[in-house]
Amino acid sequence: MWLRPIVVVAAALAAIPGAPARRASAVPALDTEIPGLLAGAHPSVRFRIDDHGAFQALRAVYAARNGLLWVAGGRPTPAALALLQTLQHADAYGLEPQDYDAAGLAALAAEGPGSGRALSTASAVGSDAFHTGTLDAQRWATFDINLSAAALKLVCDLHYGRIDPRAAGFDLGKPRADDLDLTRELLALATTRDTRSQLAAIEPQFFHYRLLERALPHYQLLSVSDPAAQSQVRKIELTLERWRWLPGFGTPPIIVNIPQFRLFAFRTTADRAADILQMEVIVGRTFPRTRTPVFVADMTSVIFRPYWDVPRSIMLREELPKIRARPAYFAAQHLEIVRGASDDTATPLPLDAASLQLLESGAARLRQRPGPDNALGLIKFDLPNRYNVYLHSTPAQQLFLRQRRAFSHGCIRVSDPMALASFVLRDTPGDWTPARIEAAMNGAQTRRVRLGRPIRVIILYGTVLAKEDGEVLFFDDLYRQDRRLERLLGLSPVTPNRPRRLQTEMSSLANRG
Repeated sequence: MWLRPIVVVAAALAAIPGAPARRASAVPALDTEIPGLLAGAHPSVRFRIDDHGAFQALRAVYAARNGLLWVAGGRPTPAALALLQTLQHADAYGLEPQDYDAAGLAALAAEGPGSGRALSTASAVGSDAFHTGTLDAQRWATFDINLSAAALKLVCDLHYGRIDPRAAGFDLGKPRADDLDLTRELLALATTRDTRSQLAAIEPQFFHYRLLERALPHYQLLSVSDPAAQSQVRKIELTLERWRWLPGFGTPPIIVNIPQFRLFAFRTTADRAADILQMEVIVGRTFPRTRTPVFVADMTSVIFRPYWDVPRSIMLREELPKIRARPAYFAAQHLEIVRGASDDTATPLPLDAASLQLLESGAARLRQRPGPDNALGLIKFDLPNRYNVYLHSTPAQQLFLRQRRAFSHGCIRVSDPMALASFVLRDTPGDWTPARIEAAMNGAQTRRVRLGRPIRVIILYGTVLAKEDGEVLFFDDLYRQDRRLERLLGLSPVTPNRPRRLQTEMSSLANRG
């Protein structure tokens, strides 16, 4: 199960009291044995394709010491035992213990002297003592390498997450840099009994990540007797995974959490409620074509009294059929047909068959004139992106009274545009007081104001939030992103009649069968 036949290393033999002496040159160095040791290892401790440099770090550590890292005097070190305990309780992080073969490593460590697994097919040894020593040496070499691999895998999973966020449809910009010194992290774990503190330093440093992680044991305990809590545990696990995908905030961001229908505008880079402006939002409907995407972009300007440039898909599917069926709709909705990309110089075309043909062919575009009835309201917060999604106000304020606010074609409508405008313009020249903002909203002309500095906007998806007052809020999986992430992580959906811990044990047995 653990390894294919392999020649044991001299360094491991030397660690067994009474083992016959061998020339160092007769056996390869330990770092050169790593590919073979890992090739036959339990699948759970093999590195992923994108290992963030973990395999190189593993080889570097063993090349430098040419000896065992977690074994001394023929037994696991205190640091090894501490790490084993952490791996066995990886669910405290929202992870799966079997992903690190915690049970297999613990069993290997617990075997007594002389019970090492027969892992070598070298020529027959000369004595029982040599044979016993060889098997024990092989066992400790196996244990040592695989515990190091499991440690590195755990470190990467906690720091970077278990999958590439792009696979889950999260467009978070450039892939995160491999910013951890994995060699240093492995050596640090091998010399401490305080594994928890060592790992805490490489986890996401967001306060609300910590709050959610601290809330997890309570719901795990509840899930033993309360089937409803099993799905809450899963939501916490999946949301912790998504937090791990995020780099630290270089500047104060604006965050929208889609399932929560809520916007958070940060005054600092710390995620503390006292320093965050919050408001309700409306997001895209649940149809695949109208869902609000998860992405990152920079807000660059605020547009007062904006035109609504009707997206081509909406124009073809919705607006054009309405105009052809009832031409009076065109005037009632303050629509215009124009050529060219600039709203400032575009001249409206007459409503006739030729103009409608231009619209249909893509040679002209449909827009709605500024005003209180404009679909964008009186303010648009522009953040150029490939999805053509932005933040804006809306004349349909009554929709904010609904609890489930998925009504848009993908853009995000904000409930308090005045407050958001004051927030984003606070560092922009022009003395943008609330009175001046209101005057620009109700003026006669469209006006674009470029921000003094861009603001990073992060559209996210998390189905649970732990608040600072201890309350934990759970949200519906609006776009079924939790199900998608479950599949990517190889997790079976939580069922109400089977405790999650039992599912884990059954899965572990199946993997070993």
